[in-house]
Formats: sequence, C-alpha cells, structure tokens
Amino acid sequence: MTITKSVSITATSVTAEGQAIAYFSANVSGNGTSSNMAVQNQELYEANKAQVRKDKTDFDNAVYDVEDGQSSKATTAG
Repeated sequence: MTITKSVSITATSVTAEGQAIAYFSANVSGNGTSSNMAVQNQELYEANKAQVRKDKTDFDNAVYDVEDGQSSKATTAG
C-alpha cells in the first residue's frame, strides 16, 4: 500500500467591499502540485486586475511554502 499526503489550499480575491473577484485553489502532494484560478466576475476582474494579480502572487508564494515544507517521499506500508 502506498499512502500519499496531500494538502489543499484555497483563497478568494475580493474587492474592498467584499465582493468575490476570483478563486484560487491548489493541491500539493508527493506526486506534484496542481494550481488553478477561476475568475468569478469578469467586470470586477478587469477593474481590479492589479490587485487580483498581486493576490495570485501571494497565493502562489503560500503554495511554494507548503511545497517546501512537505516531504516529497511517499510512505509505503507493508
């Protein structure tokens, strides 16, 4: 049996008024990392593009921190 640890990370980029602009998600495991961004409101995204891109960079850095802290070895049980 092979057991693989994975970590899910999510975040939301919001306006100053709290309206959701974009969602970020990532899954980090010993098999690699998948990351995704989904724009929820295109009009708000266009108006707040610089902030969303900064939020995406901050999110990516948080994912890198998890990657760096997670062992890349899978556990084998016998």
